[in-house]
Amino acid sequence: MSLSVMLRAFARRGRVTTVRYARILSMQTYTEDCGSTYITAAAGMLGLVGFVALGTNRTTCDDRKTPVYASSSDPIAGTGPMDDTDLDNVYVETVTRPKNQTGSGSLTKGAEALLATMNAYGGALPDENDDITIIESDLVVGEEQSDRSKSLPSYNSHDSPMVTTRKMYFYKSPQLLSSKADKFILFAGPSSAELGSDIAHLLGHSLNKIQVKKYNDGETSVLAQDSVREKHVFVINTTTSADSLMELIFMVSTLRRASARKITAVIPYYGYSRQDRKVKREPIAAADIALMLEVAGVDQVMCMDLHNDSLRGFFPPNIPVEHLMPVPVAAAYFHEELCGMMPPVPRGQNPVYAYPKVTVVAAHEGQVTRASHFRNVLQKLSGADIELAFISKNRQSLGESSYDPMLVGNVQGRRCIIVDDIVNTGKTLSAAIRQLNESGAESVHAWATHGVFDAPGNTAPEMLQAIDGLDYLLISNSIGTNHLPPKIRQLNVAPLLAEAIARALHQQSISGILNIEELPQMAERYDG
Repeated sequence: MSLSVMLRAFARRGRVTTVRYARILSMQTYTEDCGSTYITAAAGMLGLVGFVALGTNRTTCDDRKTPVYASSSDPIAGTGPMDDTDLDNVYVETVTRPKNQTGSGSLTKGAEALLATMNAYGGALPDENDDITIIESDLVVGEEQSDRSKSLPSYNSHDSPMVTTRKMYFYKSPQLLSSKADKFILFAGPSSAELGSDIAHLLGHSLNKIQVKKYNDGETSVLAQDSVREKHVFVINTTTSADSLMELIFMVSTLRRASARKITAVIPYYGYSRQDRKVKREPIAAADIALMLEVAGVDQVMCMDLHNDSLRGFFPPNIPVEHLMPVPVAAAYFHEELCGMMPPVPRGQNPVYAYPKVTVVAAHEGQVTRASHFRNVLQKLSGADIELAFISKNRQSLGESSYDPMLVGNVQGRRCIIVDDIVNTGKTLSAAIRQLNESGAESVHAWATHGVFDAPGNTAPEMLQAIDGLDYLLISNSIGTNHLPPKIRQLNVAPLLAEAIARALHQQSISGILNIEELPQMAERYDG
């Protein structure tokens, strides 16, 4: 029996909810309690000596929770039930060895033969105590993919934590020139595997394979499995922890030693960015990270919503830093939400008069610039008069954590949108929400680019969920965060980063991506 026939036989036993395009050559499954299918795949040609056992947990009991590839304009493929697609091409992403899986008792009969094939090559598998993460894809591009993208459903349901705008505002659907694509390599580190996969999908390019391994003693090892010699390499990895930072440093070093022509580090969240000054006997950690990236061999850096724009000055002049601001995309999302709250407009009346009364509120003095940018975009899209306010952190002395919030601006009877760049403990945000509610705000929403919730023991999402005065908080997916409560929604920024990467590769302007003065005629989403 051919491999593809075996794959079809076992796949029909369960429902595979996350399917994209890559090659795998053997697979085993077991059915979870919810009836979905867990996939473990072995990648490598049958007949070759070595291949690596992989596993992924990208299945779900509810299709609404499947990954969303969306932002302000994204004609991109999502996920759905398995059909008769050729199963020689199945996407395997962010794959790690399943823990405590030693026997085959949970496997269906259709997978037993495949497991036997895997065991025949057991000597070539990694040590059972080693964690292996491999990020890869083998995207199929062309007319068939384009047709699929136009027929996929929108994942804008509020039951899903991932949301998107309904129209295309800024994203230009980048297409890589064949002459550039031949010299283009795209890697994603473990901390940005899903986001990197979405970016690769939008660019119509494979996510190249890189292996990140953590040994028993905690050391990190990196192996690039595709040649990068004389290529322009983009590495996507957010740095939320010391581990993810070292993974990025080692990946850049690996590529430099492998003779990459140019290395661009795409850092959706620049960790340690709040340590940007020296007050006492302490490091300027944000500058030290820039120094490490420079020594490792990075040629260009792309960051998204730095805590302080002056962080770009920590890099030398020969390493340009592109600073991407997703504020306009978030403003466009809120604009569509506010339009949905408008009452029916009588014929002949200007809809702007029915637009809700809105005040954009900076979470503290340091966020006035972001809030002003947010207000300008919202005002441009709606044509309505949007007011601006801010909350002052009135601390008695430097370094004091407690403060009395003071509101400056008009929020009485108005819908308020709090703007911040980072939400971590949620204390600043909860104080702002309380202040606005006490000041007579009709409703309170919030936008923060980075939701830093991944530290063990962080209870901020649960605390924000319990605040009655908060309608919802919108964050980007710059940091991979699972199991968010209903009041926290994620806006996928993959289209923004894909557009920036395409422009960088083609030597085009990146700063003009989110120019609100040149907004084109907005098209409806292909999947709307």
